[in-house]
Amino acid sequence: MRPEERIAAGKSIRDALTAFRESVNQKGTIFSTDHWLLPKLEQLQQLLTEPITQEEAEALLDVRYQRHFLEELIEWLERGRPVSWENFFTYRANLKQEELRKRADERERRRAAGLHPYFDTKIFADECFPKISDVCPDCGSSDWKPIAYGLPTEDTEEDARRGHVVLGGCTIELGDPTRYCPACFNSWPTKPDVSKPAGRPEWIEQQIVESRAEYAQLSALADSPPAPEEPVVERAWARIDRSVRFLVSFGDNKTVVAKNLEYFRLGGAPSYNPGFLSWCTYDESRRLSTLAAVAALRFGRTHQPERHNLYNDWDKVQAHRRELSRCCDEDSFQREWEKERRKKLTELLKLARAIPERLPSVVSVRSFEQDRKFLVRFPWGVVGVKRHRFSLLEPLEYRCTSSCTRDEDPDLAQNLACAAAMLAEFPRLARAGRRPPGSEDSTAASN
Repeated sequence: MRPEERIAAGKSIRDALTAFRESVNQKGTIFSTDHWLLPKLEQLQQLLTEPITQEEAEALLDVRYQRHFLEELIEWLERGRPVSWENFFTYRANLKQEELRKRADERERRRAAGLHPYFDTKIFADECFPKISDVCPDCGSSDWKPIAYGLPTEDTEEDARRGHVVLGGCTIELGDPTRYCPACFNSWPTKPDVSKPAGRPEWIEQQIVESRAEYAQLSALADSPPAPEEPVVERAWARIDRSVRFLVSFGDNKTVVAKNLEYFRLGGAPSYNPGFLSWCTYDESRRLSTLAAVAALRFGRTHQPERHNLYNDWDKVQAHRRELSRCCDEDSFQREWEKERRKKLTELLKLARAIPERLPSVVSVRSFEQDRKFLVRFPWGVVGVKRHRFSLLEPLEYRCTSSCTRDEDPDLAQNLACAAAMLAEFPRLARAGRRPPGSEDSTAASN
């Protein structure tokens, strides 16, 4: 009997699911193991109607023939069948888009209030950025966008679609730009590159020769009359390292042509490097890139590029980063961390000696390399305590891993559990005058 006849409206749940299980792992059907499939069938046993309906039969067949996933069928049933099975996926996509829209609207409201879109702080804290170039160093525009690095989430992609941020890639390195100008495609802060090209001497000499040949070809094209489809240079900006950026317009599309002097300083010729032309094919982009470079060269012969007094003070940027590094010194953080742990151990010991009658009993101790786990019994229940030793030279750390909300004072109960675990590991500490291990230097550290 065909699966369509065994999985049909009016069949019992048991017969339909039996037929479904027997018909998988065949050509054109889903592949599954009993370890994964049986728990899902138990869920369907509770969610399907008795007998199954025509819509449920169609959904089971869609899953069998890999048109949809079994998890989607379970989700549709658990939601109470808000719409038909056929319209469920459009319904779910609309719900997701509505949720993204609400979160994006909330972030816009926070930005309008001068807050960070995710935290109750300013969008850019003053201590995180030096006070330089709040406007674009090239064109002077103040309508810049922050650059978001890292793997983008759905919220980040929505913010980028709305124009609040610009995606900058998955990784960030020291010196990468943090701001982007949509008007001239500039990113900053950046340090002017005045260093010599890297590479073997013979390779650099070859590049110098090639730069002269390319410049000669561009000059010959620039001497000829302009082509009908040649782009227009709207503006040009000279940078502090004498390089020039040309904003070139192809009608509705724009790009930037960079005039670099990397090999010019070594006896070569300037190079004109157009940006990536994403709106056309590869072969078309090569032709348009040549036209953009020729237009930039021709514009540079007759126009003086603009200059602004807005260049980044790179020494100030570096000084600001050194100050941040000093504030975030790892050695200083490590000393403060050890000091806090020694202080915590001393407080636990004082608490244990102050109210020994309230200490719970330790009923179990298990060791795992540098960790040790305790089970501590209160009159109202059992909680877990974990002890971790980071190294032999550092103080121990006791942390309660269970909730103590059933106690009248949950914070006190957690401290009592940690104190009981510490005394169970070091019973001699119960005597006055003893200090917890690792806390002998707490006075010296505090001084």
